Amino acid sequence: MDANDVIDSYVHDVARRLPPRRRDDVAFELRALLGEDLRARAAAEGREPDADLALGLVRSLGRPSETAARYHRPFILIQPNDTWSFVAGAAGGAAALSILTAPRTGQSFAAAARHTNVAVLAWLGLLVLLFAGKSLILSRCPEAFAWKPRQVRRVSDSASRLTSAGSALLWAAFLALYLAPGPITGALTLGRVDAKTLTYSDSFRGELRMPWLAALVLAIIVLHILVAVQGRWRGATRWARIFLHMSAAVQLGWHARYGNIFQHAHTDRVLVPAVATLAGILMAVAWIELYRELTRVRPAPTTA
Repeated sequence: MDANDVIDSYVHDVARRLPPRRRDDVAFELRALLGEDLRARAAAEGREPDADLALGLVRSLGRPSETAARYHRPFILIQPNDTWSFVAGAAGGAAALSILTAPRTGQSFAAAARHTNVAVLAWLGLLVLLFAGKSLILSRCPEAFAWKPRQVRRVSDSASRLTSAGSALLWAAFLALYLAPGPITGALTLGRVDAKTLTYSDSFRGELRMPWLAALVLAIIVLHILVAVQGRWRGATRWARIFLHMSAAVQLGWHARYGNIFQHAHTDRVLVPAVATLAGILMAVAWIELYRELTRVRPAPTTA
């Protein structure tokens, strides 16, 4: 194989990746350019153009697919700049679906796992189709989804001590209500609600269910107290908040799916959907916090 064969092979691999109407013109232009560059390199090195010199030349341009992309923008299912959006959507949807398809009362883990797998795969397929549709629109109409300016959220590490202390108190109130729902609700309603109707079931009070959420809420309270003392959010405390909120949301979601919470059947039917809703809200909050953390921008101060 001589130098011309190497160039012909490269030009062919580039041109076949282009639309038919552009292949011949690009092949003619590219071959002429490569021929000129090869002769210039050979003259500069004082040697005859050979296969090795031609191979080094074409490899310096990149793979044929990369060179073809310079002549024609190929169709891409997911645009490179949409990668993180796709990953975030896939992870967030998978987390939410894993909670929604957790085992119900009397349902085996194998059956629940099959439902979860089907739901997650369906979500990923839908997500791919959505991003592919966006990419197709952009290939036909590059002006679509044009960037628009918006107000930039100012990033500050400072934290209001009053707000942090108030958050700690709210979580403490939630923890108290979680640990003793009957007595507290009965006292707040002046006995209108029978405390016995809010008695937890024996399975819920087991060591694998109720204590875990109590420990997570206690950690959240300690975190807010720490931030109130320091007067600022640090990287470690921000990530700890995200982790604790996600963990608490998952635990609440499992509470809503793992059998009965209350001994009283009517109470269970009324409050379990509320627990599931609270899990969804807390998970949404956690994902918003995660998104803000991953997209944090703090411009460096300008130097005089």
